[in-house]
Amino acid sequence: MSKSKLKDTIIYNRTTHPERTNATFERIEEVFFNVLGDNIKKEMKALQTQLGISSPRALLTEKQAERIVSFVDNQGFDPNVIDALIDQLHASEISTAEAIDIHKQYKIPVSHLEQDIVPVKGHGCWIMDTKGNWYLDMDSNYSATNLGMSNEEIAQGLYNQAKTLISMKEDRVQIARTRFLKEISSMMPEGLHYFYWQNSGGEAVDKAIKIAKAYTKSKDVISFKQGFHGRTHGAVAVTWEEDYKKPFSLDNEDWVHFANFNDIKSVKRLVKKTGAKIIILELVQGEEAGNRAADPAFVNDLWQFAKENNIVIIDDEVQAGFGRTALKKGDWFACMSYDVVPDIMTIGKSFGGGYPVTAVVTTKQISDAMKPGYDGSTFGGNPMAMTAALIANRQMKEKDITGNVVARAQELREGLENLKNKYPIIEEITGRGLMIAFSVGSKENVEKLVEQLHKQGVKTSLSTGKYIRFLPPTIISKGEVTEFLKRLDASLQHV
Repeated sequence: MSKSKLKDTIIYNRTTHPERTNATFERIEEVFFNVLGDNIKKEMKALQTQLGISSPRALLTEKQAERIVSFVDNQGFDPNVIDALIDQLHASEISTAEAIDIHKQYKIPVSHLEQDIVPVKGHGCWIMDTKGNWYLDMDSNYSATNLGMSNEEIAQGLYNQAKTLISMKEDRVQIARTRFLKEISSMMPEGLHYFYWQNSGGEAVDKAIKIAKAYTKSKDVISFKQGFHGRTHGAVAVTWEEDYKKPFSLDNEDWVHFANFNDIKSVKRLVKKTGAKIIILELVQGEEAGNRAADPAFVNDLWQFAKENNIVIIDDEVQAGFGRTALKKGDWFACMSYDVVPDIMTIGKSFGGGYPVTAVVTTKQISDAMKPGYDGSTFGGNPMAMTAALIANRQMKEKDITGNVVARAQELREGLENLKNKYPIIEEITGRGLMIAFSVGSKENVEKLVEQLHKQGVKTSLSTGKYIRFLPPTIISKGEVTEFLKRLDASLQHV
């Protein structure tokens, strides 16, 4: 056993791991139980007494750590057991229970606290929790970690950048952003080459609306029922779900009007009634509609109508972009698979490889409507974000992400169709590319299925009413699709 290696997981080394704290005995005990089971309970109780620990969540001292190392040394454990202990302690020095309790103590309840697992480590499409259990990730953090839950190259790039220039305001020329702009230009839809950098999807939508209003010199915006555009003030105003808006008095804005999705007549009626010159939509409605894709005929009609009436279309690709909804190789954005180009596009989630970075992208003509002082962003497009985005976008091309999405999506949909024939509870399969969902009749059935998938080692928390949604990392392999379908089959047997 490497005594120093074990000790380093208990007492943090500020030189090598400044992000850690000292371990607690509660975590030591948890890890021993995870690896060895309850048969070690008696020995752990005795060890706690020997160490004089009255508060299991107090940080261990160096002397206590040395005694724990001696305890392990004296037990004569198999080397594989010791490696497992070290691996789990290295992943987290804080216990599952303490992590959950602290989150409950300090979290403003803007969302439901997910505490079924506490993730500590990722590898490709898999995540490991504090108990050493591995789960196949079918969420990819709302499509933000499409290149996997960890990334050595991005980590190295961020380390290098943090050592040289960690931040810089949006309006100053910088090298990291220059590198990224040279890399991404070939991926963008024709004519969309003017960027305004943000940090989240909601921010990007807010700024896209401001740009569209500045250009059209109008305030009315047509959005769509069941559409979702984010949680910031402007983004939630153009989101359909009333429960997201009403607490903030945004449920009756006179400048927002909602049309029926996939219904061009509904759009035309609203334009005639309001004179709106701005339309915002998701080409694949995600959170509120169960990954429902726009009909190609509707998209063609909408673009033609907008062109004839000088209407600006904002295409919200924060979740659908960067290959997720590809139907053919090279479809980096959903609009490409529909063969249309929006006037303004919001992009985000995955193009930082998990690092927070988003942007508004538009044409020169529209961008010229914005003037210095109209807006600003301290952290937008900062060197760290641009470094992560540069590396992530290189990897997307090298890994042929759009090609992989096309192949895996076909396998996934065929597998779901087979399961639909086997299980009548599956009513409808929706989606585009690897943004896919199916309905199981009710919200209660979704909850049951999520619980069964958890038991089968599959992590998903995306649902919309009776729909369970899946957004796996776009690097998912053929074997992992097969494994998911196998585990889904086993789960459906109990719903």
